[in-house]
Amino acid sequence: MTRRWLQFLVVAVATVLLSSCYGTKIFKGPINSEHAALSADTIRAEQRRILEKLEALEARMNLEADERTSSQAQMATSLRELEDAVRTLVSRVEDSEQMMNNGGGRGQGSRSSQPDPANAADEAYRAAYLDFSRGNYELASQEFQDYLTRFPETPRIAEAHYYLGECHYANERYLEATGEFQRVTRDFPASRLVPAAYLKMGRAYVQLEERSLAEKAFRTLIEKHPNSEEAKQAQVALQELGG
Repeated sequence: MTRRWLQFLVVAVATVLLSSCYGTKIFKGPINSEHAALSADTIRAEQRRILEKLEALEARMNLEADERTSSQAQMATSLRELEDAVRTLVSRVEDSEQMMNNGGGRGQGSRSSQPDPANAADEAYRAAYLDFSRGNYELASQEFQDYLTRFPETPRIAEAHYYLGECHYANERYLEATGEFQRVTRDFPASRLVPAAYLKMGRAYVQLEERSLAEKAFRTLIEKHPNSEEAKQAQVALQELGG
């Protein structure tokens, strides 16, 4: 479409030039053939020069359009990363508040002659979560795995699986991450972290280039938790996948 417009413009300019050269001579007598040939060559050269300029302009316009598209894609990626960071921060704040609320019994436990298993579990979870929040994902991964082995019946099992999945994701172990996120969605459907687990599961599958599984995770999130913030992000992710 742009090419045809440029060609039309060149023809129009050439017409104007021809008119300006010959228009008044038509009524003044015969035209010298040598002068006419020279004028025609000049016009053709000017036409080529104009066409080259228009082609350069078209190439520049296309380049600028490509740069805008690339910039928009980078902005969308940055926005997704920021949304993930905010969501993770909210989860961390909620977990920190829960740990503070549950910390009142530590003094009584320290005075007891027998160690309190609940306090031991809280301490182990707190240590793992602290390393996770500091970005020590490898160490936190080991601590969450140890927590799950030692305290399989505590109320924080769902959170431990989720944050273990986050650690795997941060360390680019995407297959292991999907396994932990699946545990959260399958075994703890009432957990507040289920929407986040579906979203992160889908993104892990994207990294693994498992498009169909990624789409399934995103669609399940939208179907089961349509009013969640994660569902909005899943909708955007589906659009980017072309689903």
